[in-house]
Amino acid sequence: MMAESSDSDDVDGHTKTNTLIYHQGEIDANNEFVHEDQRIDMPDDVDHQELCNREQAYFLNAIREDVDLGDHMGRAINSLKIVLAADESVRSGKTVDL
Repeated sequence: MMAESSDSDDVDGHTKTNTLIYHQGEIDANNEFVHEDQRIDMPDDVDHQELCNREQAYFLNAIREDVDLGDHMGRAINSLKIVLAADESVRSGKTVDL
């Protein structure tokens, strides 16, 4: 059950990029992560609108310069698969294999 006050609808809170966490999923024989998470500081933290502006500028450049976005599309699809699997797992209470 969610707490009475939740910020889940706070768009700017979900788009903060002042710090990224780089996580590698490799595990050892003891089922422990091999690498520690790395924090990457992003000094030019921008709001939601600026992120949208940058995304649109990148996309426009890709159209004008005929840039292959296949790798980006593949990563986006994989991210969506992970999110949908996590949602299914939460709803069913079961592990979802990818």
